[in-house]
Amino acid sequence: MLDCQNLVVNYESTPVLQNLSIYIGAGEIVALTGPSGSGKTTLLRCIAGLEVVESGTILLSGEEITSRPAYLRRIGLVFQDNQLFPHLNVAKNI
Repeated sequence: MLDCQNLVVNYESTPVLQNLSIYIGAGEIVALTGPSGSGKTTLLRCIAGLEVVESGTILLSGEEITSRPAYLRRIGLVFQDNQLFPHLNVAKNI
C-alpha cells in the first residue's frame, strides 16, 4: 500500500502540491488524470524519490520513505517523454 499524507511541493514561488493526500491500497489500480501542470508528474516523482518534498510524508507498506534516496525505494517510473540515453541500448539504459 502507498499512503501520501499532506505533501507540499513548490517550484520557486509556485505551489504545485499543497497538502495533497492519497491512499492506494494493496492490489488497487489507480489512474492519475488532470490537465497539464496539475501536479501528476510531480506526485509520481515525489513517490519515486526524484523530487524533494517540502513537507508531508510518504509511506510504502507502512514504512516511511519520504527522505529515503531514490535508489533505495525500489520504485520504477516510466516517463512520458524520452528520458533514455539515445547512445545506449535498452539494457544499459536500465
